[in-house]
Amino acid sequence: MTVKEEADQSDYVDPTVTYVPLEPIENRMNDVNPERLAKYLDPKFINAKPDDKAIDSSQLEIQDEEKLDTLFDLDDTLEEEIEEENMKISMLAPREYQYALYEKALEENVITVLDTGAGKTLISVMLIKQMALEERKARLTRQETKLAFFLVERVPLVFQQASVIQANCDVQLESMCGEMEVDSWSEKKWRLIFEENDVCVMTAQIFLDALRHGFIGLDKVHLLIFDECHHATKKHPFNLIMREFYDRCPVEKRPKIFGMTASPMNARSSVEHSVTQLEKNLDARVYTAANLEELNITTNKPTEITLEYLPSPRYEETSLSKQIRDKVGSIPRYKRCFVVTADMLNSLGPWCSDYMWKIMLTDLERKMTRANNDLDRDSLIDEDMALKETHEFIDPIDFGRNPDVNDTNLFTPKVARLISVLNLVVNRLADFCGIIFVERRHTAVAIKTLIESLDSLSSARCGLLIGHGTADEGDIQMTFKDQNKTIEKFKTGEYNLLIATNVAEEGLDIQPCNVVIRFDFFHTLIAYIQSRGRARRKDSKYILLVEKGNASQQGMLSEFRALETDMKNFCQMLPEERNIANKYSIGLDVDYDSEDDFDSDEDDYMDSAIIIPETGATITKQNAVPLIHRYCNSLPSDSFCVLNPVFETVSTGEGYICKLHLPSNAAFQEMESPVVRSKDHAKALVALQACAQLRIMNALDTHLMPYNLRKEILGEMAPQYDENGFVIGSRRRHGLYEKRTPKLWARVSDVKEEEEVIEVEDNPDLLKAQAHHTPVAEEVHISKEEELTGTEAGVDDPFEIFGRVNGNGPIKIYQSVVDDEVPNGELDKESILPNGNSQSPLINLDETPEAISPSTDVTSEEKKVKENDNAETQAAEEEKKEEEEELGEGPFSCWFTILEVKLDGLKFQGIPLRRLCLISKKPFPSLPELKMFHKSVPFMVQTRNIETEIIFNREKIMALSEYMLKLLLALINKEFHCPVPDIPYFVVPLVTGCENVAFEEMSASALEELIDWKEIDSITQFTSQPFTVEDGKHALDSIVIDRSDNMRRYFIMNVRHDMNPLSAVPEGSHICESGYSTFADYYREAKSIEELDTNQPLLEVKRLKKVMNFLYPGQIVAAQVKGPITTYCLPSLCQRFFMSASVYQAMMMVPSIMTRIDSLLLCREAREKYDLTINDELMLEAYTTPSASMEMDYERLETLGDSLLKFIATIRLYINFPFSNEGELHHLRIRVICNRALYRSAKRLKFYRYITSQAFNRRYWRPPGFKSKVDNIETLSGLNYHKLSDKTLADIVEASLGAAYLSHGLEGGLHTAIQLQIPFDEIKAWDDFKPTFEESRKKVPARAEVRALRSLNLPKMEEIVGRQFQMPLLIVEALTHASLPNSTAPCYQRLEFLGDAILDFLVIRYLYSKYPDADPGTITDLKDSCVNNHVLGIICIEVGLYKHIIHYSGKLVRAIEQTVSEIDEAKQNGEAVGEYWRDFNIPKVLSDVVESMLGATFVDAGFRLEPVEVLFEKWFLPIFNNHVTPELIKIHPLRKFLTDLQRFGCDDFMLRNHSTGETGPKSQQCVIFLHGKPLAAGSDWNIKTARRFAAINAMQRLEDEPDLLESVCNCRVSMIKRGLLEEEKVEGEDEDEED
Repeated sequence: MTVKEEADQSDYVDPTVTYVPLEPIENRMNDVNPERLAKYLDPKFINAKPDDKAIDSSQLEIQDEEKLDTLFDLDDTLEEEIEEENMKISMLAPREYQYALYEKALEENVITVLDTGAGKTLISVMLIKQMALEERKARLTRQETKLAFFLVERVPLVFQQASVIQANCDVQLESMCGEMEVDSWSEKKWRLIFEENDVCVMTAQIFLDALRHGFIGLDKVHLLIFDECHHATKKHPFNLIMREFYDRCPVEKRPKIFGMTASPMNARSSVEHSVTQLEKNLDARVYTAANLEELNITTNKPTEITLEYLPSPRYEETSLSKQIRDKVGSIPRYKRCFVVTADMLNSLGPWCSDYMWKIMLTDLERKMTRANNDLDRDSLIDEDMALKETHEFIDPIDFGRNPDVNDTNLFTPKVARLISVLNLVVNRLADFCGIIFVERRHTAVAIKTLIESLDSLSSARCGLLIGHGTADEGDIQMTFKDQNKTIEKFKTGEYNLLIATNVAEEGLDIQPCNVVIRFDFFHTLIAYIQSRGRARRKDSKYILLVEKGNASQQGMLSEFRALETDMKNFCQMLPEERNIANKYSIGLDVDYDSEDDFDSDEDDYMDSAIIIPETGATITKQNAVPLIHRYCNSLPSDSFCVLNPVFETVSTGEGYICKLHLPSNAAFQEMESPVVRSKDHAKALVALQACAQLRIMNALDTHLMPYNLRKEILGEMAPQYDENGFVIGSRRRHGLYEKRTPKLWARVSDVKEEEEVIEVEDNPDLLKAQAHHTPVAEEVHISKEEELTGTEAGVDDPFEIFGRVNGNGPIKIYQSVVDDEVPNGELDKESILPNGNSQSPLINLDETPEAISPSTDVTSEEKKVKENDNAETQAAEEEKKEEEEELGEGPFSCWFTILEVKLDGLKFQGIPLRRLCLISKKPFPSLPELKMFHKSVPFMVQTRNIETEIIFNREKIMALSEYMLKLLLALINKEFHCPVPDIPYFVVPLVTGCENVAFEEMSASALEELIDWKEIDSITQFTSQPFTVEDGKHALDSIVIDRSDNMRRYFIMNVRHDMNPLSAVPEGSHICESGYSTFADYYREAKSIEELDTNQPLLEVKRLKKVMNFLYPGQIVAAQVKGPITTYCLPSLCQRFFMSASVYQAMMMVPSIMTRIDSLLLCREAREKYDLTINDELMLEAYTTPSASMEMDYERLETLGDSLLKFIATIRLYINFPFSNEGELHHLRIRVICNRALYRSAKRLKFYRYITSQAFNRRYWRPPGFKSKVDNIETLSGLNYHKLSDKTLADIVEASLGAAYLSHGLEGGLHTAIQLQIPFDEIKAWDDFKPTFEESRKKVPARAEVRALRSLNLPKMEEIVGRQFQMPLLIVEALTHASLPNSTAPCYQRLEFLGDAILDFLVIRYLYSKYPDADPGTITDLKDSCVNNHVLGIICIEVGLYKHIIHYSGKLVRAIEQTVSEIDEAKQNGEAVGEYWRDFNIPKVLSDVVESMLGATFVDAGFRLEPVEVLFEKWFLPIFNNHVTPELIKIHPLRKFLTDLQRFGCDDFMLRNHSTGETGPKSQQCVIFLHGKPLAAGSDWNIKTARRFAAINAMQRLEDEPDLLESVCNCRVSMIKRGLLEEEKVEGEDEDEED
């Protein structure tokens, strides 16, 4: 189904919801000077618009979450090119053959003849691992120990090979060469070495000497590896070891022999003679894996061109060199520099020689400053001065640009020839990519310097790739890290020319070139073959520079060409069992015209063909083999393996059968053809059978194509728009949703139970992630093949109609509904009134939905009048209805809840607080303490429930009802109406002095007497009294109304008997009386009051405040004081307000308290309705949005819940989809956890009814059911509805999961997920995972065989993990890479998928706990640093896991070795601080196995998390605690930019990648859009760096233009944060009472 087809099904339709467009703002941010914009944005993007390939922040989040970033860096064309390239590589990289050689080597003594060094090294590493493992087991039954010896010919190879073995094998290893003075070692030292190590790598001569001296005997050796074994002739140490010691060692005690060579020939002998002699000398048989098909496949072999150059003239030492010799020539340590420059002079010419002096002296001076030699001070200073003077002399010399390369006084003819060739190829080839091979490191540097000084070669972007070198003066060094950076830049096209020494021949992962130039002649056949092999592009050239008249070079070239031909012929002539490749076939073609196919002439081309009825797609014998290849290429893999099928042909007496081996992550692994008369027919038939089986298993679609998961996932993530153009499920799409008031406040007599059936998911696309489903919207046709697709679910009928939730049938929900909710089945205008129905406010059908939206434009005066008229009409109708409402005769049951405000001294702002009582008509539930705030300082309010039932008569209820209306008028200055039966509760003052009473122990009558009825009567009468100070203490609990001051109300803080009207006005204070001599003067002159009692005391007073917001935890800016304040009043001019000060001050808190109580009650209802296992505080946090401006909101819980959802959803997919590979599982998971699915779930369940989303607003607050004549449409809408984004609803689902986990652990989280309709099939509790897993495994053919344990060092692995495994084969699976051919265990990808989710959860939980105050942005930043390929790769190496990876990839062997070296280097240099690994090129395999081991541990523990938690503490926490903290992490610019936007509240962001299809510094581009317009762009050689630059430019622009965001952003969250939405504005808490 296409995205377009399913768009109409993307949204769940709820008729009660109206979608509200955002207030439009014209985005004019780019209407500025184009020159200024160019700083951030490429001019070609200024008018760009986001298209369907642009992605938003939620899609970006899924990419990161599912690790899909590499997929999404490609466009379709590039992906197809890579797929095609991989197909070719799979043909030319037959791992299976090499693996078969390894298996042969386990059985007998073998000499392998392989072209590439990587293949030989890989076999030797595998052999050492396996033999060491078997040796450890053997040591359990015998006392003596045996070792493996790896023998090489040259010293540098000792350390090179030792490094590879050490990095890839879990063995103790010793390296030895002559420089280590081994000749002087004692017998004790030799014995210690042999006792403590498993492997020794050494030159053959040392081993021979050790044998001769009796330090070791061959009976103590279990494996002897000869590198470059073709040297094993005559008196070479290789041969002497065999003749002097091997021949006389008893046969049963002889070691296994493994020889490696690329050519078994020596001297001028024939191939046959050389091979026979070598086999005899090494007591081994030659095996090769030269695939005949490979030799015949049309590969992109280069055109070989030989170019002659004239011999170099003899050059005298240059004058510059002589001058330098005069200055530093006598210093011994610089002798090497003169040797180097002399060599440069002869091979390259004077210009290069002199320039090399400048390069070396600059480097030497820098080194000298750091030198710490054992020279005496005077010598050190002399050397230093000599070097400094020499450098100062040479530094100003300018060599200039564009030297004449044809001038033989400057350059040799060889250099001139090279430059002329380069001018041709560099400037004529549009996609030039080349390598120049040289012999010495200094030659490479000199040629690079020359090329960079020639303008004619300006398009050549040079990089050096040379060996590691030494620290000697004048030598040039290149670290592994620098080598890797150069290779990476060459891959991306940042470099298009490498100048390399033989390191580039040695099998490094360098991309194919179209020009390879051999500047220095080769000396070995290997160097010739391997350097030529780098030219693998189409129409590539291999150019050899040969000295004219040099017979030696000409002869060697002819000899090597002849030898290569002989080798190919020899491979073809080898018996079939000696050439492993003859047994296999990897080509795409099937030759039906071959002579051995007796049936070919009569063959029916449609014989055994399979046709798919729906599409007509057809598989025949002719197209089956390519289809199998295409399928294998579509399987999840990495850069260390290209997956391909292997066809193994076996001859029988009756004909041939062909066995097909598929990769370990394919839907099945093996299939066999019937016996037929020809090899090709057998191959075609087995491929045909395999295609049919893949279709049955739904691994091929109805068009017989492998599923393109990249395209499907892109389709899954593609935004789907509503009619207003907003993305469904996004943060920018807002609906107007009904709010609920708690059922507790509903009228008792009218509540009845109505059944509400909650619908289940019906979106066909989302249902695909469920194990039992049928697309309900489509007609189902069951074919024979499709019947098998349901077997994963374990049901008899895989197409069972999905009409139930988790197997339980429809959920039935009971909710309270008021009887007269819809009179006569019709809606009337009363429906819109606030809480007229406390259960379900309904939209007035006389008005459009927009009419009740708070965002509706009400600027028109006419509309305002109309609204007010409407409101008055509605209010009048309500009043008429109220008159008809009558209270019954009673008696009436009530319950008391004491509202106990916990403040020091029971005072607030110096005013005593009266204890209040909430009287409810139903028993009040027990609630947790309520946290309130004043000026950011928290205080608690406890609700003390009194279980005693209180009976009131009708008269009392009527009195309390009248009192409530007057109380609200006094507090809010608004007149309300409410039918007496609908008044939900009463809040009454208790008598003074009852604070310490044991309310719970009192009788009903005693409790009733605690009510301050006198105060209630006073409030009800609503009449002020004359004020006198004679009341004493009572006077201080009074509020006075100052008749002389516009009837303003004041608290009395003190009665000042020490002052009277004649007292002088205090100086220095800004009060009303300031400027007057006495208070009497002020009243006389300012107020025109002549007659005053001058003996009366003064009242020290404070203005009353408005009802305050005690729910906002922040510091609210106090309102500015208008004019001087009143501090003193005269008693004779005051009246006593009808409410006591202590009661008024307490009542000011009631709106905030009741708002919080309502939120808690709604959360309780939601919890009961959905059966959620969440405590009150966390439920409240989960259901409170950031826009509510409360102390808590869901954001942190949502982060935790998101990781929990991923975790538990992954377990269920891993268990219930046992046939799905990693890519398919990712696809399924996206369906389950995407915002769209979660939003639909929340909307179906009607979560919106229970959410607190609006900031406290005194203008909107009133008890449920209370209405006012002055309520307008906006007020009514704010009371009954709230705006919520789709993303908010999705977030609250995740927050609920986080809250459930914190409340009741994993069991609570799982239960809540099931209740929220997240699919879990038959799983109901955590304990169900294990039996469900065991049941699902019965359907999967046994994959992991016991013999797979042979390749595992189980005791060591259990030591690393720290526990014994019940199922050791899980460890094998967790460590097996997809590159292992014919694996007896599955590869680790499925366990890695599971482990990734486990790790995500454990990391988020760890960060959530460790940083309790960190916001979600900070937690996400930290999580990104805790979970990435780099840090996991480091962990893999730190715990030693990397040595146990079971793979068959030479490339991976080298990559691991380089990573280990880089890490060691960083530690040695003191650079291992913070995220020091960020720039390392760490193979992803290392991080994969860390995750897969977590998955394996979890499964082995029966899906219990505790053992994984122990592993997490053991492996991860040491790294996290030392390297990943807020102070140390490096935040990716794009992540920082998105976090900054999120904190501002803006979410209209999009990102678009562009590729020019070429290579270059601007070939990959990224544009960032803000509110539909391009904000910034970045470009680079690769897309990831382009993204980084785009984000940096975007942040810079926002910094340079600080008002830009505010000018373009209309996102609701940002509007709320900026206080631009009146209904969501946080009010000031210290504003004085309105006049």
